[in-house]
Amino acid sequence: MQVLRRDDAPALAVTAGRHPRSPATNPPVLLVHGMGGDHTTWRRIAADLESAGRRVIGVDLRGHGRSGRADYRLDDFRDDLAYVLDALEVPHADVVAHSLGAHAALRLAMAHPQRVRRLVLEEPPPMPRDAADLAEAITPGARLGERLRGLGALVADPRPFLRFDKTMPEQVGAQFQQIDTDWWQGLDRVSAPAVVVSGGPRSFLPPRHLRSLAQALPAGSFVTVEAGHSVHRDRPRAFAHVTRGHLFA
Repeated sequence: MQVLRRDDAPALAVTAGRHPRSPATNPPVLLVHGMGGDHTTWRRIAADLESAGRRVIGVDLRGHGRSGRADYRLDDFRDDLAYVLDALEVPHADVVAHSLGAHAALRLAMAHPQRVRRLVLEEPPPMPRDAADLAEAITPGARLGERLRGLGALVADPRPFLRFDKTMPEQVGAQFQQIDTDWWQGLDRVSAPAVVVSGGPRSFLPPRHLRSLAQALPAGSFVTVEAGHSVHRDRPRAFAHVTRGHLFA
């Protein structure tokens, strides 16, 4: 792991592996975790991609893992991902991302469409479109069932949770309580083929909203894997199958 230190923003911890069999035509795969995780939550998926000959880059988002703490505006997460690609001299990448990380990846693809070749978006929380969305409270969070399913991972390795800045959910959640039609219109700028992965009705994110998100993307598709919010954790083989099918298409 290396730490990318910056004068005007928090340091970012990254892992940047290399694979000698990776064809030059295949860009690196950037893995972006969700709220409360870090790069280690992708171990199984990273190993699967590396075995297929892909270079994998993992990042600890600001306020997570070994990265620094700061403000947590949604566009800051986007800019951090762009900085990681710049610092590692990666002109473009495939991005596999979960929850808050998937939202940040979408913002990256909106702002810098040339930097993202393909997207795997696991349970990305959309911005509210109207008062009905606000009333549904489809913000990042976790129901009791989600928390219980996460206990095994927490017991196995509590470090991601212990290193996580507990002030973040309030700051991030407040931003998802604002109607943002511009965000939805900005999806037109995402040129990368994207698959939106829903965890089905057990997730706190209603599948119909994720389907609407996939339909709003110029090259979007929609897949359901019955698992709840953390598909890559609870159904790793199924998630790896979807990921490989999309990135190697």
